[in-house]
Amino acid sequence: MEEFFTYAPAIALLPLAAFVVALVFGDAMPKKGAIAGIFATAGSLGLSLLMLAAVASGEVHHETYYEWAVGDTAGHTAAEGIAFTFGILIDPLSALMLVIVSLIALLVHVFSLGYMNAEGEKGLPRYYAELGLFTFSMLAFVFADNLLMAFMFFELVGLCSYLLIGFWFRTKSAPSAAKKAFLVTRFGDYFFLVGVVAIGATFGTLAFAGDGSFVAEAEAALDGGETLFGFDAETWITITGLLVLGGVIGKSAQFPLHTWLPDAMEGPTTVSALIHAATMVAAGVYLVARMFGYYALSPSALAIIAFVGGFTALFAATMAVVKDDIKQVLAYSTISQYGYMMLGLGVGGYVAGVFHLMNHAFFKALLFLGAGAVIILMHHEQDMWKMGGLKNKAPVTYYTFLAGALALAGIIPFSGFWSKDEILYDAIILGLESNVFLAAYAMGLLAVFFTGFYTFRMVFLTFHGEPRSDAAEDPHGIGWSVKAPLVVLGVLSLVAGVANLAPVGKLLDLDIMFLEGWLDGEYGGLEELTYGFYGDMLPYETALIGGSEETTLLVAAALSLGLAFSGAGLAWKLYNVPEPTEHTQRLGGARDVLRSNYYQDEVQVWLAEGVTLPVARAADRFDQTVIDGVVNGVSSVSLFGSSWLKRIQTGLVTNYAALLVAGFIGLLLVLGVYGGWFL
Repeated sequence: MEEFFTYAPAIALLPLAAFVVALVFGDAMPKKGAIAGIFATAGSLGLSLLMLAAVASGEVHHETYYEWAVGDTAGHTAAEGIAFTFGILIDPLSALMLVIVSLIALLVHVFSLGYMNAEGEKGLPRYYAELGLFTFSMLAFVFADNLLMAFMFFELVGLCSYLLIGFWFRTKSAPSAAKKAFLVTRFGDYFFLVGVVAIGATFGTLAFAGDGSFVAEAEAALDGGETLFGFDAETWITITGLLVLGGVIGKSAQFPLHTWLPDAMEGPTTVSALIHAATMVAAGVYLVARMFGYYALSPSALAIIAFVGGFTALFAATMAVVKDDIKQVLAYSTISQYGYMMLGLGVGGYVAGVFHLMNHAFFKALLFLGAGAVIILMHHEQDMWKMGGLKNKAPVTYYTFLAGALALAGIIPFSGFWSKDEILYDAIILGLESNVFLAAYAMGLLAVFFTGFYTFRMVFLTFHGEPRSDAAEDPHGIGWSVKAPLVVLGVLSLVAGVANLAPVGKLLDLDIMFLEGWLDGEYGGLEELTYGFYGDMLPYETALIGGSEETTLLVAAALSLGLAFSGAGLAWKLYNVPEPTEHTQRLGGARDVLRSNYYQDEVQVWLAEGVTLPVARAADRFDQTVIDGVVNGVSSVSLFGSSWLKRIQTGLVTNYAALLVAGFIGLLLVLGVYGGWFL
């Protein structure tokens, strides 16, 4: 099946072609460019499935299409130069992600036929063109074979998110949200860029795969006890890894650079589905998974990743419990769930983190598209307190949304349970060895309760009880283009967990951990890096409850399920009633803090106005007074001297001859006096 790899570039180029077609010819086309986007993303999905099959046959493809160099790159060592490439890497990780991205993009395009028409939007060619460019950017990022190429498409993904978040640019809020997303993520990307430069300068390569990759070079430096830029190898790997992590924290909306994501709900709901499930926010976590071999060389970097992930999972979940806008609840849920993925990767659960990335793509796309269907039903209303009673009036939307909610809350047997519990299992093992990991695990575990609560609070307020507005009494109809993607994603949210039934396999001693076997590819080389269900732990010794993996697994699963059911049960008691009341008001001042998002926007504004701006003004004043003063002073002296010297430039040869003779005589006198000629 190796011949299929020839078509790999077309996976990204097809959406790029759809971008051009929709932008140039969209106004004259049926559905304003939607058909071109649907066919293009369907083609990308088909080719991605071919890549998946080819990789499954035991073949891994790594091809460089273009290469240029800085310096003499013989041997590709940092001392001699750096080789930069444009190439494609199709391995188990990228093949899986290509299928996820292209599938979600296709379903979003189909859903847009009903949703954007319901909005009565006139800028549809621009919308479909931007969707195509967004899809192209993410697909190219996924199969990039080196860190520089990944950075370039990482930035293009950010640009596309800016365009789509600000799609309704005539409003006041959408452009503001787009600028906020762009600036906050750019702040993180500055660190990413410095990390790319540092890694390239250190190891002479930015390639992800092969013996000449920067991961292999870093491992060799670590084994050899080398000193890199004045640091021991492990410290330098930690520093450069954390620099790259800055970009990840921005894109995947992890604390403290998560504040842009809730505001990004100003874009169309279809865009939110794509951003949260398969593109912008997924890009950061995917990059950590792509570089997992590098991070695995630094226990300190892993600990930071795990702690940030665990804290973000809990932090965002607490804010979701008081939100009234259905999209805002889902936005904070996304921040929290990507925190789980970071927690999983940070504790060395490479497979668990990727597994949750896959499952989350399905159930979060379902929930956002389901929210879009609700918005259509509610005549554009997003406040859950004005909904209710939609369960029987829109059964397809309700039952598919419920499937996504059960997966999000981690209720067995839905997909989210399997991947979330793998993460918590991996975390509890390290938590028994390290206080940092124990804190990360505890925060991730506590977030399960809040997840169950806010998820079913959303379900009950939206679909159950009596209608609480005229729109809920008489909902708008929805068509097949809206229902079909919901059904597909609803089924995936139920069955996708079978991709890696690690807990069941461990308990029954069955080999049903398919994803673990899939991700142990040639270029992954992760057999010796993963642990828990999969082998030896990274740099740590295994600690188990009762000395048994089965006991540890059962304890982790019981705690998680118990908290999930407790949260869902509390939501059922409070909100599954005909006329629910706003119980969050009983939280008093805490409610205000949560609804104000812990005043993080105010803190960031204070930092900008109270710290950054004064420092910038002081630096500007220093530049204009001291630096410019010195430069201008030297200039004044030079101008004064030159004003006298220019007077001797008369243009008369006789004057120049006289000056030459006078200068010669003066030189003789100086040499005579100081050289002792007259003594």
